[in-house]
Amino acid sequence: MLPEPYRLRRGIDVQRVQRQGRSWRHPLVILLVLANSQPVSRFAVVASRRVGGAVARNRVRRRLREAVRGQLSSILPGWDCVLIARQSLPQASFLELETAVLHLLARAQLLDEHIADEQQG
Repeated sequence: MLPEPYRLRRGIDVQRVQRQGRSWRHPLVILLVLANSQPVSRFAVVASRRVGGAVARNRVRRRLREAVRGQLSSILPGWDCVLIARQSLPQASFLELETAVLHLLARAQLLDEHIADEQQG
């Protein structure tokens, strides 16, 4: 589970990111990003009914939050991010999911590359 300060909880904030934010797409997940004035980056995870039933949607959301939680120390502060699960996500392994999230964060230039290199090395 994401620690409290890293959660984007209010629906109005999520809608603002969806309307005004910039997006990056991957076959498994979509990342929407908008700058904020917070000392941390905050995340919300969205899974529509297209992803599957309630059990599948909840599993997908938990897995996405866990993939983000593992990278919190290398994510630059000051951004609101919304991760949107795509239909193919329930069939993907956690490694594929984690790679997709890292790829999107890198494309959005939200990773502190010095920290990310140290974690991988």
